[in-house]
Amino acid sequence: MLAIETVAVIGSGGDAHGCAILAALGGATVRLHHPAHDSLDRCFERLRFQVDLGVERGLLTRSDRQTILDGILVTPDLEEAVVGADLVADLDLDREGAEGGRRAGGGPPLLPVVELVRATAALAAAAAAAAEALAAAIAHPGRVLSVGIDGSRGYARVAVAAIAPTSRHVLDGAAAWADRINLRGGRAG
Repeated sequence: MLAIETVAVIGSGGDAHGCAILAALGGATVRLHHPAHDSLDRCFERLRFQVDLGVERGLLTRSDRQTILDGILVTPDLEEAVVGADLVADLDLDREGAEGGRRAGGGPPLLPVVELVRATAALAAAAAAAAEALAAAIAHPGRVLSVGIDGSRGYARVAVAAIAPTSRHVLDGAAAWADRINLRGGRAG
């Protein structure tokens, strides 16, 4: 089964910072990436605001706050974010197009990082169509799945979903990771 200890989160929206918060609170090393410094700065400020709000509401302790903020590296450098990650999750919904998860620039999400990550790393997109487009474009489609933030129960939790080619060990590893961080941090959102 895939062990997920280091997570690269690509994006600056609510799902990206929600996933980063939960992953850090659950003990993962998190690298949050967006190429635009201003978007990344705004994302980190929203992330800090969410965490402080969680402390204020009694959902997080001050120790949780420190764990989260210490556990997230914010970087505009894509290579720094993804190299060595066990899971690379592209949660930048603003960049995903409507047709099969393709971006305006051409290929599916995460295609530019495939050469930078280990062959054993799981790759995740926020939408099933985007994950399917990525799986169709790479040599090892079994390592691709869909990851997102589910707030339907009144609190944030990470949700993982397989697509047709997702291998059992990748899905089991991602599900175990999601269970671990959801158990620890589900109330934080």
